[in-house]
Formats: sequence, C-alpha cells, structure tokens
Amino acid sequence: MTNNKLAALAFGAILSTAWTAGFAGSRADTISAAAQSFLDTLGEEQHAIATMPIDTDERATWSNLPIIMVQPAGVLVKDMTDAQRRAAHALMRATMSSQGYAKFAGVMVLEDLLYQMESQMLQSNDENRVDPLARAFLATRDYGNYAVAVFGSPGDTNWGWKIAGHHAAANFTISEGRVAFTPTFLGSSPMEVQSGRYAGLMALAHEGQGGIEFMNSLDSAQQKKALIAAEAANDVFEGPGRRKSLESFEGLSSKDLGEEQTNLLHRLVAEYLNNVDLDAAQAQMDAIDEAGWDNLWFSWRGPVDLKGKFYYRVHGPRLLIEYNRQDTNHDHMIVRDPSNDYGEDWLGQHYEEHHPSMAEAMQNARRRAEAQSDKE
Repeated sequence: MTNNKLAALAFGAILSTAWTAGFAGSRADTISAAAQSFLDTLGEEQHAIATMPIDTDERATWSNLPIIMVQPAGVLVKDMTDAQRRAAHALMRATMSSQGYAKFAGVMVLEDLLYQMESQMLQSNDENRVDPLARAFLATRDYGNYAVAVFGSPGDTNWGWKIAGHHAAANFTISEGRVAFTPTFLGSSPMEVQSGRYAGLMALAHEGQGGIEFMNSLDSAQQKKALIAAEAANDVFEGPGRRKSLESFEGLSSKDLGEEQTNLLHRLVAEYLNNVDLDAAQAQMDAIDEAGWDNLWFSWRGPVDLKGKFYYRVHGPRLLIEYNRQDTNHDHMIVRDPSNDYGEDWLGQHYEEHHPSMAEAMQNARRRAEAQSDKE
C-alpha cells in the first residue's frame, strides 16, 4: 500500500470516528425538522414562493451575481419576519458545520459593509450619484438579499433546499438519509476588510492560504507540472451555468506527491468539504477515497503570491474545487461533485443548469434600475 493511500485512510479514520449510517440518518431528520419549522413560519403567499417540486430545473438555477442582475428563487431574507429569519438561520446551522455557517453568515454580513463602502464612493462621484444604475446596484448591497427555497417536502425520501444570493449559494440534497452539498459557491469582497472597526475581518480566511501552502510544498519539478499559466484565470471555470465544462484533468497528479504533500492536499480538500456537518463531509471523503485519492489532479495559474492574483484547482472523478483571486482583495471558490451535483446520481434526475450571459444579466440590471427610478 502506498504512502498516499495510507495517509488517505488515516485522514478518513480521524473524520469518521463518530460517523455511522444511523448517525447520518439522524442528521437528515434534524435537517428535515429544521426545514419544516422554517416553512411553518411562512404565510400562504410566502410558502408558495419558497416551495417547488424536487424535479424542477429551478434547483440548478442559481447565481453569485447581485440580485439586480439575476433574481434568486425563494423568499428573500429581507422579506422575512424576525421569527422567519431565525428559522432560516436554524436551517442553515442544521445543514452546515459551524465552520460553514460562519463563512456563509460572514459573506452575507459583508454585503452591509459593501453598502457602507460603496455609499461613500458614490457620494464622492457627482456622475454616479445621479446614475439610476449605480444607485440600483448600491441598493442590492444588502444582507437581506439572499433567498431560501425548499424543493419537495422535508421528511420525504428525497427533497432539497438552497440558499442563494451575491457571493453565496449552496444546494443541499437529502436522499434516503444521505446529505449532498454540491454545488457550493462562496466569494468575499472585500476578502479582508482594510480599515474601520472591522479591519482584518475575513469571511474566507484559509482557502487562499491553504492553496499557497500546498503549492509551496512542491519542489521545482512538481511546481512546473502544476503551473498551467503565468496569469490567473478570470474566474472559476465551472461557475453557475457552466458545469461539466472541464473535460479533462490538468497539472500535477497526486500520484507524484510525497507523504507530507499528500497530507497538505487532504487538509486543503477538508477546508472545502468540512463546510457541512461531519457525516456529509465524511460521506464525500469516502466517495473520493473510493474513486482513489491517487486520481486527483492539482493545477495552478498565476504567481505563487498570497497577496497577488492566482487560481488553483483540485480535480478528480468525485471532486472539483476551484479557487480564484479575482483581484488582490476579492476571491471566489466553488466545490462540486462531478458525479452527483444536486444529488443527481441518488435521485436518478438530471437538471439543466441555466445562467444568463453577462450581457443578459446587465440588461436585467438596467431594466430593473429604470423601473425603480420610475417609481421614485
């Protein structure tokens, strides 16, 4: 047995200490109860907005763009009462780990900080201050602009839910006691708050650092294999509406890693998978293990500079992780399961993942800005 395989088994054993099929089932029951409690707080009109069939393609329609560009399905947090918001957060906590919940909540809170920052910039620019589109974009910077939707009936054999808005989207599937959590997208802007009372705050604190640490663990020959381009990518490749666009693996094969490098790769993968509760994370780890940790590939674009723009990817039959530094203080990440996004393998259901082009999204924004300006 190779050192890589031994390291993978040891890492899995640590994670799986408390995991059993029965525990997984009890976690699914907890999530179902939290979802039903949330639905029970909604009025009739809200309930109709929040609930959809499990087989609708709306499950796979989501975006990381501001809601003025792409409207998310479900009930917006800002349209909820305090009791409904508490129930929505309870559903998030039931499905996510404390780590994942902190990341999502942090990204949502960053919207209010963005509003403060961009308000100051808007007020200092006479042209933008009277521009309906600029004002409409500013209005979308709001912690409340995240939507919660439930697909199917909580407690049924198969159902799901998602939360989506600017820089945060997660799709959960519950099937026969199992929990899937891909695709999950997160982004942070600012990546690190630079000034004011929240200076130093980061919602995504370890994704970039973990990639740099792994890349720096490679020797020159390994880095040469991993490095695909001198410039960073423009964004993650398999963002909303673009899944299965990566047809082949690239870069450095995990078969070529030493034991310590393999441990670092496992830790990097865990940073993304452990955003959900232990049993769901462990189940995904098991799926990767079955497909073979030696079948993972790592690639890099851009400089190996924590303060620079860079991109990396971890890719295999049961895992796709992408991280992209949009600019020096703005990042995106996504995690997918190439074989089971939206729980498709479990459900025997294929969903069409739709997303408008940037040109179409901007047309939507202008149209909504003009409508809002007319109301004023």
